[in-house]
Amino acid sequence: MKKYITVYATARYYILLILLLSAHSGFAQQVYTFVDTDSLRVGDIFEYTIVVDSRDQLLSYPTEDDFEEQVEVVDRTRYQVHANRDSLVYKLQFFGTDNLTLDRKSVQLSTASGDTTLFTNRVPIFFKTLLAEEDEEFRPLKPIFEFARSIYPYIIIFLILLISGYLIYRYIEQQKRKQDHAKPKYQPIPFENPFLQLKSEIEHLRPIDGLSTFDDFEQFYVEIGDAIRRYLKRVHKIPALEMTTSEITASLKKEFVSAEVISITRKVLNSADMVKFAHFEPTKEQARSTLDKANTFIEIVSESDAEIIDQMREKHDLAESEKSEISNAGQK
Repeated sequence: MKKYITVYATARYYILLILLLSAHSGFAQQVYTFVDTDSLRVGDIFEYTIVVDSRDQLLSYPTEDDFEEQVEVVDRTRYQVHANRDSLVYKLQFFGTDNLTLDRKSVQLSTASGDTTLFTNRVPIFFKTLLAEEDEEFRPLKPIFEFARSIYPYIIIFLILLISGYLIYRYIEQQKRKQDHAKPKYQPIPFENPFLQLKSEIEHLRPIDGLSTFDDFEQFYVEIGDAIRRYLKRVHKIPALEMTTSEITASLKKEFVSAEVISITRKVLNSADMVKFAHFEPTKEQARSTLDKANTFIEIVSESDAEIIDQMREKHDLAESEKSEISNAGQK
């Protein structure tokens, strides 16, 4: 049997060689398809050859994705004897368990009038079983008969799983209730009035009579400047702590803050900047004058910013109310 297969394969190669070397008389577009076997076993590698006769330019052969799932492309080699004949030999490995038909594959050509698609022929290949004829005794003679089994063990297992699931559910629910009862209720955060905070910081400054060294005066002026900057940041939403005095003044003008507030703000912050950055050594009288300006600032913003602070309070209370409702709903 092997001898006949070898003779068949040799004859097939001679035929292929003749087709490749012979010139095509009419130069018509033709596609030929060859395989080197007619039957396969699992794991066999066989050759699948496509020969194209055409004067036109070849664009593309079939790719790995164009082949059936039962075969895998191991290798491919292209042969071109002359300009009018082209061929591609695929080495394919067979992984099927039944007869195989290699479907038509497309070959793209570029012609003067546009692209042309040629199709190969379908190639049937038969599946060769690994069992020898003398091993027929190993084949099943009759369908396997399914014996009836007792259903009671399955019913018992189902009931055990059902009871276990119910007990686990009850345990999880009890743990959840314990956590809900232990979870404290949400306590709304009270509103911090920026005006009262500013006033408290100014009132708790170190007494002027206790200022003796330059470091004392510097700390006094820095605390006044930072207190006013924090107030402007909270109420007027400007990053005053990171801004220079001129930048703060420009931002207040953009916010249409009153000229009176802008003027007193510039005076207080300029005095603080002189001590902090220019190392100006003030006297107690100058420190008292700066403190008076800070108190004047408090008196002015107590009226000009009253409406803004009320809006801030309402917005804060509304947000805290919503948080409290969400927290209470989650505990139910």
